[in-house]
Amino acid sequence: MDGSKGPSILLCHLTCTQYNYLVPTPFYHLSMAEDLLRQPRLPEAVRQFLQGYRCIFLFGNTAPDVQVVSGQERQATHFFDLPIHSGAPFAWEHMLASHPALAHPQALPASQVAFLAGYLCHLQADWYWVSEIFAPIFGPRSTWGTFRQRLYLHNVLRAYLDLHILPELHPGMDVCLHYVTPAGWLPFVKDQFLLEWRNLLFPQLRPGAAAQTVEVFAARQGVSVSEYYALLGSEPRMQQEVFDHLPLEQIHSYRQQMLDENIRLLSEYLAFTGQEVLSPHERRLFQEAHL
Repeated sequence: MDGSKGPSILLCHLTCTQYNYLVPTPFYHLSMAEDLLRQPRLPEAVRQFLQGYRCIFLFGNTAPDVQVVSGQERQATHFFDLPIHSGAPFAWEHMLASHPALAHPQALPASQVAFLAGYLCHLQADWYWVSEIFAPIFGPRSTWGTFRQRLYLHNVLRAYLDLHILPELHPGMDVCLHYVTPAGWLPFVKDQFLLEWRNLLFPQLRPGAAAQTVEVFAARQGVSVSEYYALLGSEPRMQQEVFDHLPLEQIHSYRQQMLDENIRLLSEYLAFTGQEVLSPHERRLFQEAHL
Protein backbone atom coordinates (compact mmCIF):
# COMPACT_ATOMS: atom_id res chain seq x y z
CA MET A 1 0.00 0.00 0.00
CA ASP A 2 1.32 3.44 -0.96
CA GLY A 3 1.56 5.66 2.11
CA SER A 4 0.83 8.72 -0.01
CA LYS A 5 -2.76 7.55 -0.31
CA GLY A 6 -3.45 7.44 3.40
CA PRO A 7 -5.19 10.09 5.56
CA SER A 8 -3.31 13.29 6.31
CA ILE A 9 -0.78 14.20 8.95
CA LEU A 10 -3.63 15.91 10.79
CA LEU A 11 -4.33 12.57 12.44
CA CYS A 12 -1.08 12.99 14.34
CA HIS A 13 -2.80 15.73 16.30
CA LEU A 14 -6.13 13.96 16.50
CA THR A 15 -5.22 10.46 17.45
CA CYS A 16 -1.83 10.63 19.10
CA THR A 17 -2.82 12.86 21.99
CA GLN A 18 -4.27 11.65 25.25
CA TYR A 19 -7.60 13.19 24.31
CA ASN A 20 -8.61 11.66 21.01
CA TYR A 21 -7.09 8.24 20.63
CA LEU A 22 -10.23 6.33 21.66
CA VAL A 23 -12.73 7.87 19.25
CA PRO A 24 -13.39 8.29 15.51
CA THR A 25 -11.23 10.67 13.50
CA PRO A 26 -12.59 13.99 12.18
CA PHE A 27 -12.65 12.47 8.71
CA TYR A 28 -15.02 9.80 9.95
CA HIS A 29 -17.22 12.49 11.53
CA LEU A 30 -17.27 14.42 8.24
CA SER A 31 -18.23 11.26 6.38
CA MET A 32 -21.04 10.60 8.85
CA ALA A 33 -22.30 14.17 8.52
CA GLU A 34 -22.43 13.99 4.73
CA ASP A 35 -24.22 10.64 4.94
CA LEU A 36 -26.66 12.07 7.46
CA LEU A 37 -27.74 14.84 5.09
CA ARG A 38 -28.64 12.18 2.51
CA GLN A 39 -30.79 10.07 4.82
CA PRO A 40 -34.42 9.86 3.68
CA ARG A 41 -35.64 9.71 7.30
CA LEU A 42 -34.21 13.15 8.07
CA PRO A 43 -37.16 15.57 8.03
CA GLU A 44 -37.03 17.57 4.83
CA ALA A 45 -37.24 20.92 6.62
CA VAL A 46 -34.27 19.95 8.79
CA ARG A 47 -32.32 18.85 5.72
CA GLN A 48 -33.04 22.11 3.93
CA PHE A 49 -31.97 24.14 6.95
CA LEU A 50 -28.71 22.24 7.37
CA GLN A 51 -28.00 22.28 3.64
CA GLY A 52 -28.38 26.04 3.78
CA TYR A 53 -25.56 26.11 6.35
CA ARG A 54 -23.83 22.95 5.14
CA CYS A 55 -20.22 24.01 5.63
CA ILE A 56 -20.92 25.30 9.14
CA PHE A 57 -22.76 22.08 10.02
CA LEU A 58 -19.86 19.99 8.71
CA PHE A 59 -17.34 22.04 10.67
CA GLY A 60 -19.46 21.62 13.80
CA ASN A 61 -19.18 17.86 13.35
CA THR A 62 -15.41 18.16 13.87
CA ALA A 63 -15.34 20.99 16.41
CA PRO A 64 -15.21 19.12 19.76
CA ASP A 65 -11.67 18.11 18.79
CA VAL A 66 -10.70 21.80 19.09
CA GLN A 67 -9.09 20.77 22.37
CA VAL A 68 -6.14 19.66 20.25
CA VAL A 69 -5.24 23.33 19.81
CA SER A 70 -6.96 24.89 22.84
CA GLY A 71 -5.30 22.51 25.32
CA GLN A 72 -8.55 21.97 27.21
CA GLU A 73 -9.39 18.78 29.07
CA ARG A 74 -11.64 16.25 27.36
CA GLN A 75 -14.59 16.99 29.60
CA ALA A 76 -14.46 20.70 28.75
CA THR A 77 -15.20 20.09 25.06
CA HIS A 78 -16.72 16.59 25.00
CA PHE A 79 -18.75 16.73 28.23
CA PHE A 80 -17.84 13.24 29.31
CA ASP A 81 -14.79 11.70 30.93
CA LEU A 82 -13.22 8.29 30.61
CA PRO A 83 -14.13 5.70 31.54
CA ILE A 84 -17.85 6.34 31.09
CA HIS A 85 -19.54 5.35 34.32
CA SER A 86 -23.00 3.85 34.59
CA GLY A 87 -25.52 6.59 35.14
CA ALA A 88 -23.35 9.34 33.65
CA PRO A 89 -25.41 11.89 31.68
CA PHE A 90 -25.27 11.68 27.92
CA ALA A 91 -22.61 14.08 26.65
CA TRP A 92 -24.93 16.04 24.35
CA GLU A 93 -27.52 16.44 27.11
CA HIS A 94 -24.81 17.41 29.59
CA MET A 95 -23.58 20.14 27.23
CA LEU A 96 -27.03 21.69 26.92
CA ALA A 97 -27.68 21.40 30.64
CA SER A 98 -24.33 23.04 31.40
CA HIS A 99 -25.03 25.91 28.99
CA PRO A 100 -28.81 26.46 29.03
CA ALA A 101 -28.73 29.25 26.44
CA LEU A 102 -27.60 26.70 23.85
CA ALA A 103 -30.65 24.55 24.60
CA HIS A 104 -32.95 27.22 23.14
CA PRO A 105 -32.00 27.39 19.46
CA GLN A 106 -34.99 29.56 18.64
CA ALA A 107 -33.17 32.44 20.36
CA LEU A 108 -29.84 31.89 18.56
CA PRO A 109 -28.53 32.97 15.13
CA ALA A 110 -29.16 30.36 12.46
CA SER A 111 -25.44 29.92 11.73
CA GLN A 112 -24.77 29.15 15.39
CA VAL A 113 -27.66 26.68 15.47
CA ALA A 114 -26.27 24.79 12.46
CA PHE A 115 -22.83 24.65 14.08
CA LEU A 116 -24.27 23.41 17.39
CA ALA A 117 -26.29 20.77 15.56
CA GLY A 118 -23.06 19.34 14.16
CA TYR A 119 -21.31 19.65 17.51
CA LEU A 120 -24.03 17.65 19.25
CA CYS A 121 -23.86 14.93 16.57
CA HIS A 122 -20.12 14.59 17.19
CA LEU A 123 -20.63 14.20 20.94
CA GLN A 124 -23.23 11.53 20.35
CA ALA A 125 -21.01 9.60 17.92
CA ASP A 126 -18.02 9.69 20.28
CA TRP A 127 -20.11 8.60 23.27
CA TYR A 128 -21.47 5.54 21.47
CA TRP A 129 -18.10 4.66 19.91
CA VAL A 130 -16.44 4.57 23.34
CA SER A 131 -19.39 2.71 24.87
CA GLU A 132 -19.99 0.15 22.14
CA ILE A 133 -16.74 -0.15 20.18
CA PHE A 134 -13.67 0.90 22.12
CA ALA A 135 -14.47 -0.07 25.72
CA PRO A 136 -15.87 -3.58 25.14
CA ILE A 137 -13.52 -4.59 22.31
CA PHE A 138 -10.25 -2.71 22.82
CA GLY A 139 -10.49 -1.33 26.35
CA PRO A 140 -8.51 -2.27 29.48
CA ARG A 141 -11.03 -4.92 30.56
CA SER A 142 -11.03 -6.81 27.26
CA THR A 143 -9.27 -10.17 27.48
CA TRP A 144 -7.62 -10.75 24.09
CA GLY A 145 -4.01 -9.70 23.59
CA THR A 146 -2.49 -7.00 25.75
CA PHE A 147 -3.90 -3.51 26.22
CA ARG A 148 -0.93 -2.10 24.28
CA GLN A 149 -1.67 -4.43 21.38
CA ARG A 150 -5.34 -3.50 21.44
CA LEU A 151 -4.53 0.23 21.37
CA TYR A 152 -2.29 -0.37 18.36
CA LEU A 153 -4.97 -2.37 16.52
CA HIS A 154 -7.61 0.24 17.37
CA ASN A 155 -5.42 2.83 15.62
CA VAL A 156 -4.99 0.44 12.71
CA LEU A 157 -8.78 0.16 12.52
CA ARG A 158 -9.23 3.93 12.44
CA ALA A 159 -6.58 4.32 9.73
CA TYR A 160 -8.26 1.52 7.76
CA LEU A 161 -11.66 3.22 7.95
CA ASP A 162 -10.24 6.57 6.89
CA LEU A 163 -8.50 5.02 3.90
CA HIS A 164 -11.92 3.89 2.73
CA ILE A 165 -13.94 7.03 3.51
CA LEU A 166 -11.54 9.79 2.44
CA PRO A 167 -11.99 9.18 -1.31
CA GLU A 168 -15.76 9.42 -0.81
CA LEU A 169 -15.81 12.84 0.86
CA HIS A 170 -17.43 15.53 -1.26
CA PRO A 171 -14.90 17.32 -3.51
CA GLY A 172 -14.14 20.80 -2.32
CA MET A 173 -14.47 19.97 1.37
CA ASP A 174 -11.32 21.99 2.05
CA VAL A 175 -12.79 25.12 0.44
CA CYS A 176 -16.09 24.56 2.21
CA LEU A 177 -14.49 24.51 5.66
CA HIS A 178 -12.03 27.30 4.83
CA TYR A 179 -14.79 29.90 4.72
CA VAL A 180 -16.42 28.99 8.04
CA THR A 181 -15.93 31.88 10.46
CA PRO A 182 -16.94 31.27 14.11
CA ALA A 183 -18.71 34.16 15.81
CA GLY A 184 -19.07 33.47 19.52
CA TRP A 185 -20.75 30.13 18.87
CA LEU A 186 -19.39 28.40 21.99
CA PRO A 187 -19.33 29.93 25.47
CA PHE A 188 -16.62 27.46 26.52
CA VAL A 189 -14.19 27.83 23.57
CA LYS A 190 -12.70 31.06 22.26
CA ASP A 191 -13.18 31.85 18.58
CA GLN A 192 -9.42 32.03 18.13
CA PHE A 193 -9.10 28.32 18.93
CA LEU A 194 -11.94 27.37 16.59
CA LEU A 195 -10.16 29.36 13.88
CA GLU A 196 -6.88 27.59 14.65
CA TRP A 197 -8.69 24.27 14.47
CA ARG A 198 -10.29 25.22 11.15
CA ASN A 199 -6.91 26.28 9.79
CA LEU A 200 -5.36 23.02 10.90
CA LEU A 201 -8.19 20.99 9.42
CA PHE A 202 -9.04 22.30 5.97
CA PRO A 203 -5.55 22.18 4.36
CA GLN A 204 -5.40 18.48 5.17
CA LEU A 205 -8.46 17.90 2.97
CA ARG A 206 -6.91 19.41 -0.13
CA PRO A 207 -6.36 17.02 -3.02
CA GLY A 208 -2.90 15.52 -2.77
CA ALA A 209 -2.29 16.69 0.81
CA ALA A 210 0.65 15.02 2.55
CA ALA A 211 -0.21 11.74 4.25
CA GLN A 212 1.76 10.77 7.34
CA THR A 213 -0.78 9.02 9.53
CA VAL A 214 0.89 5.64 9.60
CA GLU A 215 4.31 7.17 10.04
CA VAL A 216 3.10 9.08 13.10
CA PHE A 217 1.30 6.07 14.59
CA ALA A 218 4.28 3.84 13.97
CA ALA A 219 6.74 6.24 15.60
CA ARG A 220 4.61 6.71 18.71
CA GLN A 221 3.82 3.03 19.10
CA GLY A 222 7.26 1.64 18.37
CA VAL A 223 6.10 -0.22 15.26
CA SER A 224 7.92 -0.01 11.94
CA VAL A 225 6.18 1.82 9.12
CA SER A 226 6.54 -1.17 6.82
CA GLU A 227 4.91 -3.43 9.39
CA TYR A 228 2.02 -1.02 9.80
CA TYR A 229 1.39 -0.78 6.06
CA ALA A 230 1.80 -4.52 5.69
CA LEU A 231 -1.10 -5.04 8.08
CA LEU A 232 -3.28 -2.32 6.52
CA GLY A 233 -2.64 -3.72 3.06
CA SER A 234 -3.48 -7.32 3.93
CA GLU A 235 -7.19 -8.14 4.09
CA PRO A 236 -6.49 -11.63 5.54
CA ARG A 237 -4.38 -10.13 8.35
CA MET A 238 -6.90 -7.37 9.00
CA GLN A 239 -9.55 -10.06 9.29
CA GLN A 240 -7.50 -12.19 11.68
CA GLU A 241 -6.03 -9.42 13.84
CA VAL A 242 -8.86 -6.89 13.90
CA PHE A 243 -12.14 -8.06 12.39
CA ASP A 244 -12.21 -11.42 14.16
CA HIS A 245 -12.55 -9.34 17.32
CA LEU A 246 -14.70 -6.58 15.85
CA PRO A 247 -16.59 -7.74 12.74
CA LEU A 248 -17.05 -5.14 10.04
CA GLU A 249 -20.76 -5.79 10.33
CA GLN A 250 -20.62 -4.37 13.87
CA ILE A 251 -19.01 -1.19 12.58
CA HIS A 252 -21.68 -0.90 9.90
CA SER A 253 -24.33 -1.42 12.60
CA TYR A 254 -22.72 1.29 14.73
CA ARG A 255 -22.77 3.70 11.79
CA GLN A 256 -26.43 2.99 11.04
CA GLN A 257 -27.31 3.34 14.71
CA MET A 258 -25.57 6.71 14.81
CA LEU A 259 -27.39 7.93 11.72
CA ASP A 260 -30.67 6.98 13.38
CA GLU A 261 -29.69 8.59 16.69
CA ASN A 262 -28.40 11.72 14.97
CA ILE A 263 -31.68 12.04 13.07
CA ARG A 264 -33.59 11.82 16.32
CA LEU A 265 -31.28 14.33 18.00
CA LEU A 266 -31.42 16.83 15.13
CA SER A 267 -35.16 16.53 14.71
CA GLU A 268 -35.69 17.30 18.38
CA TYR A 269 -33.08 20.05 18.65
CA LEU A 270 -34.20 21.79 15.46
CA ALA A 271 -37.91 21.47 16.12
CA PHE A 272 -38.07 25.19 16.91
CA THR A 273 -35.58 27.67 15.52
CA GLY A 274 -35.95 31.22 14.37
CA GLN A 275 -36.60 29.75 10.94
CA GLU A 276 -39.32 27.37 12.17
CA VAL A 277 -37.33 24.45 10.80
CA LEU A 278 -40.09 21.93 11.43
CA SER A 279 -43.66 22.76 10.58
CA PRO A 280 -46.30 21.81 13.20
CA HIS A 281 -47.36 18.93 10.93
CA GLU A 282 -43.78 17.63 10.65
CA ARG A 283 -43.24 17.93 14.41
CA ARG A 284 -46.41 15.93 15.04
CA LEU A 285 -45.37 13.20 12.59
CA PHE A 286 -41.92 12.99 14.17
CA GLN A 287 -43.33 12.80 17.69
CA GLU A 288 -45.85 10.12 16.71
CA ALA A 289 -43.10 8.08 15.01
CA HIS A 290 -40.97 8.07 18.18
CA LEU A 291 -43.57 7.42 20.84
